Amino acid sequence: MMGVKDITAAIKALPPFPSVATQALSVLEDAGASVEDVIAIVEYDPSITANVLKLCNSAYYGLSRKVHSLREGLVLLGNAQLKDILLAGAVVKFFEKKHKGYDLAKGDLWKHAVATGVIARLISQRVNGHEPPSLFTAALLHDIGKVVLDGFVDEYFEPIMALVASGSHSFLEAETEVFGTNHAEIGGKIAATWDFPEEIVTAIAFHHRPEQASQDDQVTRLVYLANVIALSVGIGVGADGLSCRGKQEVMDQLGLASRDLEAIVIDFYNEYHRIQDVLGMV
Repeated sequence: MMGVKDITAAIKALPPFPSVATQALSVLEDAGASVEDVIAIVEYDPSITANVLKLCNSAYYGLSRKVHSLREGLVLLGNAQLKDILLAGAVVKFFEKKHKGYDLAKGDLWKHAVATGVIARLISQRVNGHEPPSLFTAALLHDIGKVVLDGFVDEYFEPIMALVASGSHSFLEAETEVFGTNHAEIGGKIAATWDFPEEIVTAIAFHHRPEQASQDDQVTRLVYLANVIALSVGIGVGADGLSCRGKQEVMDQLGLASRDLEAIVIDFYNEYHRIQDVLGMV
């Protein structure tokens, strides 16, 4: 088994989560936050301003006039949509490149992250009628550990795939066998390093093993199921996707049947097609 010293060093070398995004997301968690509160934080970040205006002027909204100012854009979007933009803008730089170790082409991990976030939201709306505040963040970042582990997986790809091919290991289990850790555990450590709430850290760390989360931890189960569905529809499958194991007990815990999954997939495709241009906004 390979030691984890180099992997730990790679986690520490990962760039920090952008401070402007962190501050703005914290403000947006407050239901009473005003446009002025948000503008005070983001107005000097040109990439955020550009992304807000690009989304407002995209086909997603189909407005009859152009939006030219950050203030006007924030009023139009509202806090929930702005939160998604901030997250997307902060996360895409980690996910957009090619990840050779996982056999993912450029942009594949990013598309999978977004798809998982959208699906998690749809599942939650079906189960709860609403979305937990941390859900989209946890879903979007669930594979952040792959960014760090990718080079190591590429180097040890043959022994990992030999374990998977034997039928005795899922890809995650093969990672653990070879490295003493896996991309989910590493992702949890990254989220903790970035000072994300424990609920998000746990959902990322256990997104393949929801049974290890607490009984009342629905966010982890939602992220797990959203990831499985995203893989099942062919978004971000890569080298590990085909060995991802489904768990019927999660479906039972969420009170979902096969017909619910079919409806969620249909809703997902409708939403995913609508946000195609938004995916390229950053």
